[in-house]
Amino acid sequence: MGHTEYLEKLDKANGSNMILYNKKIMVSTLTTHISVKSISRTFSKKNYIYDKIYNLSNTLKIDFNIKKPKIAISGFNPHCGENGTIGDEEKKIIIPQVKKIRKRGINIQGPISADSMLINLSKKNYDCYVFIFHDQALIPFKYISNFSGVNYTGNLKVIRTSPDHGTAYNLINSRNLSSKSLINSFKLIKNIYNNRINYEESKKIIRSKLSN
Repeated sequence: MGHTEYLEKLDKANGSNMILYNKKIMVSTLTTHISVKSISRTFSKKNYIYDKIYNLSNTLKIDFNIKKPKIAISGFNPHCGENGTIGDEEKKIIIPQVKKIRKRGINIQGPISADSMLINLSKKNYDCYVFIFHDQALIPFKYISNFSGVNYTGNLKVIRTSPDHGTAYNLINSRNLSSKSLINSFKLIKNIYNNRINYEESKKIIRSKLSN
């Protein structure tokens, strides 16, 4: 399926998140490398969206040091289904799950039409933009980041990053190369490592105060 799913099983994790990071934008996709005809069936599973967003929220807090993450989630159908006219997944699945997530104190807005969610893009609006399926997220991300972004697998014990592009074997011996994404992958590892250390230190201080 892909490294995300493979590492999730290897790490024996309770779910994982595919996160694409760049200084300008951070996106996550609920489903990854599956056929388009399987998408609706996959995210319709009980608590699928809830678990993904819950794990994502924790990752944003711990690994990215975002105290109160603001998350936006897209719709699945064009125009979010036009109130059920061209698809009812928003009404039947996404909206009920979003309401349930909010009850856990997670700041999430949506569903928002995927074709307009990134208009007037600003980190001040949302810390992470969640899309339902792979190409909804990757097409705008790669355009905005210009292949300098990082693919990060959230909710694992290990810190896993990779360039946001493929292996590009076709570019061997070519001058049309860039190392930006690879370098940024190492930079993100360092940042996340430090954030995890600081998080654990904060927990120790809190436990110490409570015990006293």
